[in-house]
Amino acid sequence: MKEFSFILLIAFNLLFVQAQENYPSPSNKTDVLFYIQHNQGKNTFIYALNKNNKGEIHYNNPIKVYRQLFEKNGEVRPLTGIQKTFAYGINIKKLSGDKYEANIVSIPEQKLYLHLPKSGTPFVITKVNGQYIRLDRIFIKIKDGTSGLSTKLDYILYYGQSNGKNQSLKQEMP
Repeated sequence: MKEFSFILLIAFNLLFVQAQENYPSPSNKTDVLFYIQHNQGKNTFIYALNKNNKGEIHYNNPIKVYRQLFEKNGEVRPLTGIQKTFAYGINIKKLSGDKYEANIVSIPEQKLYLHLPKSGTPFVITKVNGQYIRLDRIFIKIKDGTSGLSTKLDYILYYGQSNGKNQSLKQEMP
């Protein structure tokens, strides 16, 4: 029975991976913390460290968000006002010296924790279905027939590492 459950789990996860088949990843991965893609286009929303011209992190606002338009030759542009306010913008507050709590404006209940270690690579952790994951990317499955301010989601897939293993964790949406 355990073998059957394990095989079913693997097959289930392969279906999710295929949902993103042929999706590009950001062309410049320097300072990228994680990125978001969805099933209604291949454009990508990128969450990266916000640094000044000297390469120093802006500690009062450490995450910048922009988009890469793969449907327009990979152009990089800032978020539109609507995207920033209602969908992909980020709220962030400092918790302690090197830790911040953040959330994406459209999913405020999903807390993201940015860690800026003095040595090593900065990273973001979030909790999905009771399990912590070091976040690499997010895939959003938008319900067919919804768009704009009335967009509804089927599920969100969080990809990253948990307990030293690559994981994809699915969060169903009501």
